[in-house]
Amino acid sequence: MFRAARCSVFLTISATMVVWESASATKYAGEPYYLGVGARALGRGGAFVAATPDGSSSYWNVASLVALRRPEIMVQHAEAFGSLLNHDFAGIGVPPSTPNGWAWGAYGYYLGGAGIQLTVFDSTTGRPKVDRLARHGDWAIGVALARRVPGWGAYGVTAKTVIRDLPGNSAYGLGVDLAWWNQWPSLRAGIKVADVTTTFLSYDSGRKETIVPHVDWGGEVDLPRAVEGLHAVAAFDAETYFENRQTASQYWSGSVSVDLHLGLEVGYRDRLFGRIGSDAGSLAVGAGFAIGRWGVDGALTDHQFLDNTYRVSLRYRLR
Repeated sequence: MFRAARCSVFLTISATMVVWESASATKYAGEPYYLGVGARALGRGGAFVAATPDGSSSYWNVASLVALRRPEIMVQHAEAFGSLLNHDFAGIGVPPSTPNGWAWGAYGYYLGGAGIQLTVFDSTTGRPKVDRLARHGDWAIGVALARRVPGWGAYGVTAKTVIRDLPGNSAYGLGVDLAWWNQWPSLRAGIKVADVTTTFLSYDSGRKETIVPHVDWGGEVDLPRAVEGLHAVAAFDAETYFENRQTASQYWSGSVSVDLHLGLEVGYRDRLFGRIGSDAGSLAVGAGFAIGRWGVDGALTDHQFLDNTYRVSLRYRLR
């Protein structure tokens, strides 16, 4: 719920060009890119940085692609916070051709919508009036590589371009994410340092914002099998910021703040799946099924202050 409120406030402020205080603009500059992708991940409360890989792992943790069995594509559409925003994603993950070879991935990410009311002064009434409705959008395009280092897990790097289109202004930036992932017989762990070099957003007006680094770290564990064919996984992520967000996050002390993501996924013979989680305190539920090369997942998150988020994603294995 905290992230939903932050994102909504950020988009409103940015789109209407009312507030350009450098401190607050920097603090939440990356917010539209942090919503996560994929209905499988959302159904688990966004606890996905250590997850077994799929077509969305080029966004979550590219290092996990070293364990992908087959090349996979994933596409997503979401109605975020009711009808407030559209959230779309397309990603691909390709495993290494040799045990110590390179895995790679790429993705495109979009968050935006219409309906921003731009006003003008009405000389007749002496009051503002709506002149037109405008669109806004945030895009990210990423290309990533990962490789296994025997005895140390896998490491990956993502180079990304971020683009912001607001009524009357646009901005561009370049960023880098670093990732680590490892697996053991019943346990997986991962870390992603997003925007490790600090991502600078340069506006055509001459103003600049910075997306400062933050760390996502977590793990997932295979639970004991109580029924033949039934497989359950418990996962957690801790999304850690160092920007003095305080009450905008779930937990904070000084300049450090943390949002927790907790999830449980239950699968039956890798065909049917049920999921439940907590996304920074908001209830998340989801389900999915797989037939042959195809997989379909759906999820929703309940928000205390905004409408629900609904997300559907489609997965396809290339071979």
